[in-house]
Amino acid sequence: MDKWLVTEASNRNYNSEAINQTLLADMSNYRIIILFFCLTFNISAIIADIPAASVVREEGIYLTKTEFESFLQQYQTEHTPKSDSGKSFAWKKGLFTITPYGYINLSASYETERTTTGDYTVFANSPDLDDDSGFNVDPKSTRLGLKIASSGIPGWSGSKSEGAIEFDFQGAFQSRNRGSLLLRKAYVSVSDGQTKFLAGQDWEIISPLYPKTLNYTAGACVGNVGYRRAMLRVDRQFNFCNSSHLLTQFGITDHVFRDNTAVSPASSSWPVIQGRLAYSFGNSCFKHGKPITLGLSSHLGEQRFTFAGNDRKNLRTWSFNIDFDLPITQKLGFQMEYFLGENLATIEGGILQGVDSQRRNTIRAQGGWASFTYQATKKLQTNFCYMIDDPFNNDVVSGNADNNLARNYSHCLFINALYNWSDALMTGFEVDFWRTHWQRYNTETQTITPLTPGTPIRYELTVRYTF
Repeated sequence: MDKWLVTEASNRNYNSEAINQTLLADMSNYRIIILFFCLTFNISAIIADIPAASVVREEGIYLTKTEFESFLQQYQTEHTPKSDSGKSFAWKKGLFTITPYGYINLSASYETERTTTGDYTVFANSPDLDDDSGFNVDPKSTRLGLKIASSGIPGWSGSKSEGAIEFDFQGAFQSRNRGSLLLRKAYVSVSDGQTKFLAGQDWEIISPLYPKTLNYTAGACVGNVGYRRAMLRVDRQFNFCNSSHLLTQFGITDHVFRDNTAVSPASSSWPVIQGRLAYSFGNSCFKHGKPITLGLSSHLGEQRFTFAGNDRKNLRTWSFNIDFDLPITQKLGFQMEYFLGENLATIEGGILQGVDSQRRNTIRAQGGWASFTYQATKKLQTNFCYMIDDPFNNDVVSGNADNNLARNYSHCLFINALYNWSDALMTGFEVDFWRTHWQRYNTETQTITPLTPGTPIRYELTVRYTF
């Protein structure tokens, strides 16, 4: 019976037939496993009264040719990167599987009137403030990330641990071609399919859906509330039957400040609490096998603001939110979200106005979005969406700006087409119709003067290479 000696020297000789250099570096990790396997084989051979060779010798570990080929096949399966059809590449480090992901993104846009910020849009500027058009080319939405997976906690049957680190280049920058890193995600989680614990920065619990727009902010400040923040979170799913599930989520989260420095926001002595209930049902009733999901979510917290004259106030922030996902057919889907609350700049609501510097109190707002998605072919998708953010007019005087300018209404209607030339390469074209209302407060007369609404049309072409 042929034997194959597994040592570093013999591995190098066998390279020409099957093994690459990576096997040498990792062989030490498998010696105990191989030894256990060989001992088991030897004992089995003795029981079966079959002569078996010595398994362990000082110069190495001996395997039969069949055993070695089986080991080699298992090793190559675990260490060989997936093919292009697998859509992922991963490598091993001990017990961890590390998968890089991301995309290279270029966006070229033209807007008939200026918007903020230009490379992407959160609201339209009033022509009274800036009456020029604009053209932008932006690669800073390029995204990079790592997913890390490993075994779970000992004693917790079926658990697994995961982690993620993700960033793009939309951080603060001094010139257009010098983007800086922006941390998007950094978390670790442990779950068993029904219960999940998460610690780190991830998308917040409330309002988890997002409109499928090419705009980088995905509807933030114009109806789609929610952002990413640090949190301690627990999820629990209850399965009533194959087609009925209830998901409960609860989190203690960090403060996120989006108000202008004119009102100097700061965290209070309490965290922001978030929670969500989501009921999914009906997936077995439709040919497409997708469930209908209705979610209710909320957040509650307190923030400290320092107004002019060192006037400090602790003001609450809260929201009530609804999310709804309806897969109408295999190709046609409908999604919507609604929000209502006050001091919502922390979750990208109120058109980025949480408090009013003149009233020295919170701004209430409501809004949301609704969209239809049509998957015309496997490669072509179209989306149609309407988004709106409407602060209460009685709450808005000078907003949170130091120039007494405020926004009291904003909406956007967009339609786009996304075409996947391959699993990696996508191009998309989108047309946005924006409208944002502005007003100016006169501190001498204490009167409000409406400004000309910003009504730009924005055309955006995106090229994205995903890996």
